[in-house]
Amino acid sequence: MSEQEQLFKVLLEELQGLKTNMATELHGIKSNMATKKDIELVNSKLDKLSGKIDAQHIENINADNRLLNEIQELKEGVLFVNRKIADAELEINLIKHKKQ
Repeated sequence: MSEQEQLFKVLLEELQGLKTNMATELHGIKSNMATKKDIELVNSKLDKLSGKIDAQHIENINADNRLLNEIQELKEGVLFVNRKIADAELEINLIKHKKQ
């Protein structure tokens, strides 16, 4: 076998190895690549999740508003009771000073 034939044989083997490697890499790329259908499915799921999150966010805001209203009413009730207690204490002091 001549030197050129040996060189040709070595080149042919290397090309076959490259072909095998390229085929393996191409298969890996194809298996990891998303299709248009995959992207549409993901977008659809994201839209549904966004809708659910928006609804939950609105519900949380409404719950916060109800809590704030209840807290404000309790605060007003406490202020009213504090004023009544202060009035009663003032009256008790006035009665004590009148008796002395």
